[in-house]
Amino acid sequence: MSRFVFVLIGFVFFGSTAAHSESPYIKTSLVKGVLNVVVLGDSLANGLHQGLTQLNKDRDDIKTIRKSKVNTGLVRRDRYDWNKAAKQFAHSGKYQAAVVLLGLNDMQTIREKGKAHHFKTDGWRSRYMARAEAMMRDLKSGGLAVYWVSNPIVTEKHHQEEIFYLNGIYSEVAAKVGVRFIDTWKPLGTEDGKYTPFYTGADGKKQQIRHRDGVHFTSDGYLIFANFVNHIMLQDLQRAHPKEKTKEKTEELGTP
Repeated sequence: MSRFVFVLIGFVFFGSTAAHSESPYIKTSLVKGVLNVVVLGDSLANGLHQGLTQLNKDRDDIKTIRKSKVNTGLVRRDRYDWNKAAKQFAHSGKYQAAVVLLGLNDMQTIREKGKAHHFKTDGWRSRYMARAEAMMRDLKSGGLAVYWVSNPIVTEKHHQEEIFYLNGIYSEVAAKVGVRFIDTWKPLGTEDGKYTPFYTGADGKKQQIRHRDGVHFTSDGYLIFANFVNHIMLQDLQRAHPKEKTKEKTEELGTP
């Protein structure tokens, strides 16, 4: 059995979506009856925002705002500093929830104070975890309900094991900080945990949802991907604000 399989078993054990507590997860008031959700992250987050927006296009109680940036992550602060940006978004007063999806660009060396910390080394891991934790805590400190989304499964040639490793960090830190971690890796793979470009819906219909790059999604694929997040957000919205119109719109996607 390969080292990757052992890691996979460990992740399935602790990497599921955070358990819902009895008290409402969304604790802030809506603005004129609307939950304003800021979407942060990289190119996958761009597509996730696209899917969330499409799913909620007929709703008047939720609005998604895209603040994602391609080719960014938590490692290269010289390119874009997500920790700094998170503080600004959290305390702007404009948002009540944040959806975060990062990692595609983070398999790089962290350089601090003239020292290089290479990917997966102890020094790299401790620094990366600190950055992820700081971002989660800063978003929470502004009263935002935080939904940290795992990267979906990718093909082996596109750093499958490395992306999986990053998802494990997000899951661990999210549990520590107390924010929602949404696992999209397992439900978008095969039953035996392998990559597939296809998805079979609740109606039994099978369709291709991934691009040839083995990382990104088709337009319909982003709807399915986003629905794993949207389903949980709308449940939280209903729990926190039961008088609002929160009937979930899933089109023909089925319930995750």
